Amino acid sequence: MKSNRVQPKRAGLFLLMSALLVLGLGAGVAAAKKSKSIKTEGIFLGYDAEAKTLEIKVKKKGKKPGDKALRLKTGKRATFNVKPEGSVLTRTSVTLDGKRADINEIEEGQFLIIYWVPDENDPDSRFARKIDMVLSEAEMDARNKARLEAARAAGQLAD
Repeated sequence: MKSNRVQPKRAGLFLLMSALLVLGLGAGVAAAKKSKSIKTEGIFLGYDAEAKTLEIKVKKKGKKPGDKALRLKTGKRATFNVKPEGSVLTRTSVTLDGKRADINEIEEGQFLIIYWVPDENDPDSRFARKIDMVLSEAEMDARNKARLEAARAAGQLAD
């Protein structure tokens, strides 16, 4: 006849493994919260390729960072460190209309959305992880008109 003592041992082992799994996932979530990006919107003022910094005039500052030195003010200038080259995981990604672009393509006065975190190398500065260039209505209309004309010239559209 078998003993029922095996069941409590299995239940205890199951509870122990479940607790370890939950604690492990909780640590992963805590690490993810630490590196969450802050979304800031602004107008492009300039890019210094030598210093690898980008400057904007803030229009929407986004959430407050934990460090008071990194807080932004609407209407004021803000500087972000950028890394134009390297792995997609470490560099600053630049997009235009959802497609990859070069940081040198940004024109003065262009509206940007910047996703940033505190810089790992210098905690008192901001690192731009991603920069989205946003086209104005006039720029979008001109681009769409050029695409339409090119499609007509190629015979892809009927008049």
